[in-house]
Amino acid sequence: MVKAGVIEKVIEPTDWVSPLVIVQKKNGALRVCLDPQNLIRAIKRPQYNLPTFEDITSKLAGAKYFSVLDAVSAFWQISLDEESSRFCSFSYPFGKFKFLLMPYGIKYAPERFQRVVAETLGDIQNADNCFDDLIVWGKTLEEHNETLIKIL
Repeated sequence: MVKAGVIEKVIEPTDWVSPLVIVQKKNGALRVCLDPQNLIRAIKRPQYNLPTFEDITSKLAGAKYFSVLDAVSAFWQISLDEESSRFCSFSYPFGKFKFLLMPYGIKYAPERFQRVVAETLGDIQNADNCFDDLIVWGKTLEEHNETLIKIL
């Protein structure tokens, strides 16, 4: 995770240190998550409504061509500012580290990721995101492919 730029070693004292937990994903792979129970109580959760299944499917009327793109390690696509990074520190037998990218385990991470992707998509039509998936659709293959090219 250090080599990938997800975390870095912390030398200076920090006010917040959270434990890590390892959870198994559906595919059997392991995911490292921050367990920031004390931090969670201190974070003010920003208001951002996640779209429902019905919100997304209502946009798909008449579409015949679809693609679903999965954002690999979705939360790790979001950089933390220095202050947020300091709050996301953890202790490990090899030292103390802090996350440079959004850790799994932060309660507002799904909303933050959803907002970043929605802002990135901007006014692109025939595309939406639902958690870590990006859905692209079109009534014609050409319409679908044009949207896909804009996104990629």
